[in-house]
Amino acid sequence: MPAVKRSPSLFAAVVAIALVPSCSSPSSTPAEPGTFTTIYPLLFPVSTNARCNFCHGLPANETSNGKLFMGTDKATAYAALIGKLSTGNKCPNETLVVPNDPEGSLFYQKLTASPPCGSRMPLGGTPLSGEQLEMVRSWIAAGAKDD
Repeated sequence: MPAVKRSPSLFAAVVAIALVPSCSSPSSTPAEPGTFTTIYPLLFPVSTNARCNFCHGLPANETSNGKLFMGTDKATAYAALIGKLSTGNKCPNETLVVPNDPEGSLFYQKLTASPPCGSRMPLGGTPLSGEQLEMVRSWIAAGAKDD
């Protein structure tokens, strides 16, 4: 039986086509970054179970909320987070939200499964889903703007 001669350029083209994702694939389009307007209702819910407002809507004290008062409205919550240092005993002097740096933001870290200090938030509430956590991460990575 005669050997089949393979064209290296044809083989390379077939492999390249197989490895390139389809441009129409939904996963190839990056998601829009989260916004504070979409994140706020997740944390201070009308219909979700994060319940951050149960603790952080109360006056700041070490016992119930790690000395973080985020108020009862969006503007107060935003002002309490951006560039502010944690004053609680478990995570002292950590910046809550560092614009453009989710991994350096205690706020984001505390929402993840393994925060560097203290407990995962929301304590006693339902943890954020992967999609919700990505919304928070992307908002911080995009500059943590107040929209």
